[in-house]
Amino acid sequence: MMKKEEIKAKATEALTEAKSKLEELQGKRESMTAELKEEFDEKVILLKVKKKELELKLERMEDQSEEKWDEIKDVLGDSIQSFKDGFTNLGKLFN
Repeated sequence: MMKKEEIKAKATEALTEAKSKLEELQGKRESMTAELKEEFDEKVILLKVKKKELELKLERMEDQSEEKWDEIKDVLGDSIQSFKDGFTNLGKLFN
């Protein structure tokens, strides 16, 4: 069973990783065609929304008891995975 702190650490790590990856991809954006830039920008907006959702879930989880965390960790795990998948898709625009 994952502890509350482990789950938080995992989510925080995903957010930190995502932030630096986003900055790296933003830097490469200039070399894209106008069409790809548009798609890139749309995906970035979606990722920022997911990031905000993840942060809000983490904040709400702060107030939950340890028992509740078992239910929440699955939801959070899905959010983190969806967030990571979003970055994978964003990265594909550069291939």
